[in-house]
Amino acid sequence: MYLTKQERERIVFGEFSVAAGLMPGGWFCSRPEPEPDILYESDNGVSLAFELVEIIDQDYSNSIERQFDTKDACAEYLTSLPPAEQQSFQRQYADADIFLGFRSNMTLRRRKNSLPGVFAKLQRLSAGFAGDVDYDSLLDSALDRISIQRGGFIGPMFDAPSIVRVGDPTVAAIESKMSKNYAPRGQLHLVSYIASNPMFQDDVWLANLDQYFMSLDATCQFESIIVYDRRSNAIKRTWRRDA
Repeated sequence: MYLTKQERERIVFGEFSVAAGLMPGGWFCSRPEPEPDILYESDNGVSLAFELVEIIDQDYSNSIERQFDTKDACAEYLTSLPPAEQQSFQRQYADADIFLGFRSNMTLRRRKNSLPGVFAKLQRLSAGFAGDVDYDSLLDSALDRISIQRGGFIGPMFDAPSIVRVGDPTVAAIESKMSKNYAPRGQLHLVSYIASNPMFQDDVWLANLDQYFMSLDATCQFESIIVYDRRSNAIKRTWRRDA
């Protein structure tokens, strides 16, 4: 189900507010710019404004998006085949997971353009084939590997992962909000949250974050900066301007 930006932010803030002890006892809602993302009001009428930012490496995010887009492209290409070919392919790979190891330089458009050759190669394989597909010079420029797994799958399934080196985007995510102008109702706070991004070990990325926090001073527009991990429902760090 597609969620709007505001809906996603309310879900994240709802989880964060419980971890931070803000709920139950208050209420919150989305707000349009130039206000921060969330307006929170406590049960005694104190208003707090929260801006949200996700900690995510953009290369990693793009890689995941390309992976899902490729799977969708494979499914769409299958449905575009003539009915007899489509049914034959579905029977041939009804219990199969088809791994497509596209080369790292392959854009989504180039991946789509290669699908006629990929599907033709798969259709030529013997019934029940499993394992790595033999080298094919016609496909070598597009893929490193094609492999078929058989088992308890409801196929055909397409698996097209992308490999990317993931960095530590924590400080960059926070800094992206530092120079933005807001019109908050009440104190302004920043919640930086981790959702899906793979992180380095805590002693590595938290040490980098602590060093960054030490560089901040009273000129920071945020009353506090909180780093929240959705996966463990834990607040990893809090910086306060008055500390």
